[in-house]
Amino acid sequence: MSSLFNAEDHQHLRFNPLSDKWVLVSPHRAKRPWKGQIEKVSEAEIPAHDFNNPLCPGATRANGEINPDYDETYVFPNDFPALLEDVPSPDESSHPLFKAAAAKGVCRVMCFHPKSNVTLPLMAIDEIILVIDTWIKELLDLGTKFTWVQIFENKGEIMGCSNPHPHCQ
Repeated sequence: MSSLFNAEDHQHLRFNPLSDKWVLVSPHRAKRPWKGQIEKVSEAEIPAHDFNNPLCPGATRANGEINPDYDETYVFPNDFPALLEDVPSPDESSHPLFKAAAAKGVCRVMCFHPKSNVTLPLMAIDEIILVIDTWIKELLDLGTKFTWVQIFENKGEIMGCSNPHPHCQ
């Protein structure tokens, strides 16, 4: 038995002041032979257009609106936004470990291309430039109202993307 404790190698209990409980930590378990969960990549062919896909031109979105017959990038308000502009602010808390502040924002979706099977790497240079120009336009527009503007693309089922149509938020 080793006489010196090493927090990276030896199991121990740590006190969690948030829950007022002791928690078991077993760092040596990270050394076991495990490669993690292996996700199978979907090999389903994506059609160029699907009227049931709410991001396609002419399709009906979750809120009942019908997309225009767009032929380049298309931006619209997210039907399931993480942030809204008009929400009440939380009450102040006297608890030192529980503080809350107002979070307000706008969430938009930008379709890169009208075809569901044309992702950024497959787009022509002029189409990619249009995507970048639209990012800049959105950044400048939202940047006048908000301190932080985050543009992100989550692509693929493994990343939690719920729609195969090439888009960002």
